Amino acid sequence: MVTIKDLIEDWIEMRSTLTRQLELLESEEMDTGAKVPDATMRGTIAQIEKWIGELNALLKEYARAWP
Repeated sequence: MVTIKDLIEDWIEMRSTLTRQLELLESEEMDTGAKVPDATMRGTIAQIEKWIGELNALLKEYARAWP
């Protein structure tokens, strides 16, 4: 059975992974092996930022409900 605590721990782990990926993309130190168009890179960064925001909202909402 999955508990709220399990979900919260998973969300924290996902947020950490996404944050690391975002830092790599923004630092431009990642070698993609091919030239990625700037618009694609900006779109990817925006999507990751959106996911991090959604995870933060879930954590905020459920952390209050969990003792």
